[in-house]
Amino acid sequence: MQRPRFLVRLAVLAGLAGLAALAGLAAALPGCDRPNDQPVLRQEALATARDCDRRLDELQQRTDEIDRRYRALPGATLDSAAAEHRLAQARSAIEDRRGYLKEVRARLAGPPGSVAELHALLDEMRARLDGGVREAGDDLTAVESWIATAPLRPRADAQPPTPEPPPPVAPGSDDGAPETDSSGAPIR
Repeated sequence: MQRPRFLVRLAVLAGLAGLAALAGLAAALPGCDRPNDQPVLRQEALATARDCDRRLDELQQRTDEIDRRYRALPGATLDSAAAEHRLAQARSAIEDRRGYLKEVRARLAGPPGSVAELHALLDEMRARLDGGVREAGDDLTAVESWIATAPLRPRADAQPPTPEPPPPVAPGSDDGAPETDSSGAPIR
């Protein structure tokens, strides 16, 4: 059966018109990003920086408290090189992220970037700052654990306690030796 050419052409035109309408709609809606989104994205970046500052302040307070507890430990606790290293790593991560936040604020204080640049900055901030906060928190948790268990374990180089000598046996006491008569001979 042969279809009329008119119907075939109409169907093709309708399909093309649908595709053209879809393409026009896609071109008209490039996404949620509009040039006037720059102030909103800038404010979001500043809010993210303020939130991270708050989290870094909390970590710094936690670091100071851990340091105070560490210094209060008795001298005969377990070797502390690993704990000192982790505490130094946490401090370094906190200071690194504070420096990064200063750079971010300087970038945001300058001329506004494009929407794509602001999105990239927000993504970079979240990845770098969240990773740093998590890293510092993990290090501090490890040091807290070490502090909690250190007094329970002796140092590796500590001398074991010397055993006390047995007390002298008093004459006439029962020390497990066989009884003797007045001459000192054992009684059988």
